[in-house]
Amino acid sequence: MAKVVFLIVDGMADDRIPQLNNHTPLSYADKPNLSRLLLHSELLYPSVLGKLAPESDSGVMADLGYDPRKYSTGRGWFECTGVGLKPEEGDISLRVNIGEVRDKKLISVRTYLSQEELKELEKDINEKVSIPYSFEFKAGVGYRAGLVIRHKGKKFSPYISNNEPGYKVRFYGRHKLSFALDSHSNRIEKIKPFKKEAVETANVLNDFIEKASDVLVHSQVYSKRKKRNEPLPNFLFLRDGAVEAPKMFDINRKYGARWAAVVGMPLEQGIAKAAGMHVYDVSEREDVSEDLEEKARAVIDALRRFDAVYIHVKQTDAVSHLGKFVEKYQIIEKIDGILIGKLLEVLDIEEGDTFVMTCDHATSSLLKRHINSNIPVLVSNKKFGGISEFSEEACRSHHEKRVKHATEIMPLVMKLWQTGN
Repeated sequence: MAKVVFLIVDGMADDRIPQLNNHTPLSYADKPNLSRLLLHSELLYPSVLGKLAPESDSGVMADLGYDPRKYSTGRGWFECTGVGLKPEEGDISLRVNIGEVRDKKLISVRTYLSQEELKELEKDINEKVSIPYSFEFKAGVGYRAGLVIRHKGKKFSPYISNNEPGYKVRFYGRHKLSFALDSHSNRIEKIKPFKKEAVETANVLNDFIEKASDVLVHSQVYSKRKKRNEPLPNFLFLRDGAVEAPKMFDINRKYGARWAAVVGMPLEQGIAKAAGMHVYDVSEREDVSEDLEEKARAVIDALRRFDAVYIHVKQTDAVSHLGKFVEKYQIIEKIDGILIGKLLEVLDIEEGDTFVMTCDHATSSLLKRHINSNIPVLVSNKKFGGISEFSEEACRSHHEKRVKHATEIMPLVMKLWQTGN
């Protein structure tokens, strides 16, 4: 039975970096294991969402074959189910960033915290914030959290803005997405209603932000970090509020293949669960090598039990947002050396297995944000001839033109799998 491995490297695509001899991190990285796959590979260079710079939820959904404009009800639902919360229809679920504000001006939307610090702040907020609605605040990873506020008969409305600068909401009927903006504003905005029905929702969330931020400032975590002169967690940024579950097709039934997901972040776990995949319980380790080793072990186990495996590696995007392009290409080299190296011990392209490597969006290490760009895609299968390189430029110049949109990647891949079995 042929197998499929679908690897999404978060924010992998990038700009050319002058300090890397005008290469991108992907083209600069040494990738000897990936080079072995080029003998039977095809390149794609599809758009994710046209002229808009996507968030990770849009990019992952599109890569997995779901048009986010038709299926997403808001990233918050995925984030909250990914951390283990159980929102009900009418509750509002939100992605939360813990950041820093000084003199009512934005310092950072990301205050990186240890897991112990995050859990302590989770406890403080759940115990000390008082609003007229019940709620659950759950720590994620790094600076991330999920928030569910329970409705009391009258359902909350999704028609609200974000208070995180740099992400603008757009609606497609009742389907909802956010897009990265080319914004350098440091103004702190309140959440605004887009419709009259959303006024109460916006008021409740602004009240929660004010009270939770006060709890953060008086927390032991804040006090200790201030004494150590470390970045401070004193403000909550909420975005992508959702009030209903996304109605996504079951990927197993659609293609007749049993899917598993090896993903460590709440967002991708939430998407994989909504798609009907079996989600492996892996953590997102701070040490990249340890993280990739754990994921490799899980994927090898999954390939014994399932037909197809979706893997997600997050760290490339995280370092891009910090402008660390050297670390980015070094992580890509570790992906090649550890993850792909171990996968090649069990995958057999010559016998009909398929390997895919792509990203959910491009993240510029120069601009430190998501950018509007097509995404590079490598598809390895015995049906294809050889190529010489996998990079943004190689895909741009030599891609297979029949695949124009990221949502078309998965149908192509599963057709290869179906014809190979």
